[in-house]
Amino acid sequence: MAPNVEAFPPSELEDRLQIRANGKRQKPPVELKDCALRELSQYECRMLGPNWDPGSAVECREFVRFFRRCSNGLTVETTSWERLKEV
Repeated sequence: MAPNVEAFPPSELEDRLQIRANGKRQKPPVELKDCALRELSQYECRMLGPNWDPGSAVECREFVRFFRRCSNGLTVETTSWERLKEV
């Protein structure tokens, strides 16, 4: 079972990245805006009829997730953070 992950607002993402899992500060500090932006398309699908009916249609909805890949190898999902910057 995966460990619990603490939820926090996207506005805190840059500050939270400065602390490593072992509690020490990131050196040099991570500047998310300097990291390469990547995107990943995922799909959520559902059947529009009964599961047992081979004629049931399937409806899929695409959603995009954004990531930042930094030079030190750190990759961070930034989907909410990117949207926060658009506002």
